Amino acid sequence: MNKQAYILFTRVPVPNKVKTRLQSRLTGTEASQVQLRMLQDSFEKFASLADQGIDLFLAYSDEGSPDSLIQLMPKSFKAFPQKGQTIGERMKQALATVFSLGYQKVILTGSDIPNLTVELIVSAFDQMSEVVLGPSPDGGYYLVGATEKVNVAPIFDAPITWGKSEVLTETLKLLSKYQVALLEPLEDMDHPADLQAIQSQLNQENAYFGDWLKENRGLFQ
Repeated sequence: MNKQAYILFTRVPVPNKVKTRLQSRLTGTEASQVQLRMLQDSFEKFASLADQGIDLFLAYSDEGSPDSLIQLMPKSFKAFPQKGQTIGERMKQALATVFSLGYQKVILTGSDIPNLTVELIVSAFDQMSEVVLGPSPDGGYYLVGATEKVNVAPIFDAPITWGKSEVLTETLKLLSKYQVALLEPLEDMDHPADLQAIQSQLNQENAYFGDWLKENRGLFQ
C-alpha cells in the first residue's frame, strides 16, 4: 500500500438523477451522458496516478446500480459506495473510509471538472502540509485533501449550504487553525452555460467529453 490516496467522488450516471441543472436545456438522458463522458475521461486520465505512488478509489452514489460504471473502471481503481444523507456527510464518510486504511494523505475531487489534470493532483499532494483546497469560480471547491493528522469532519458537519457561493469562504473559516494550500481555480459543469464556455478551453485529453460537445453543441448554444 502507498501512503497517498485519491478518491474520485461521483454520482452514478442515471437519467433524471444526475446533472439535473443541465436539464434546463438537455434531457435527462443527455445530462447523464455528460456525466458518463466526464467519468470516462477521468478514468483514462487518472489511472496513471497509480504509477506515481497514489492509490485510487471510486466513491459512488446510490441513484442506481453501479455495475456498468464499475465495468468501465480501470483495474487500478477500487470502488466503494458513498454513505450519508447530505453531500457533506458523503464526502466525510468517503475520506474517513480511505483514511481508515492507513493512508497519510488523501485527496477527494468531484467527477465533473474536465480540466482537472494528473499534474494538478500530484501538485496538490506536494503542496499539502495539512490541508489543500481547489477553489471553484462559483464560490465552492472541486478538490479537498488533508493529512491523517487533520480532523476535517467539522467542515462537513457544519450547517453549510452546499452549492452556494459562500461554501469556500465558510470552509476556510472552519480550517483557520490549519495551513491551507489553495490550487488554481477550475470550473465544474453544472449549467448549460458551463458546457458552452468550456468548448474553447477544454484540454485535449478529454476525448470522450470533447466528442460529446462536438456532437451535441446545438443543444446548449
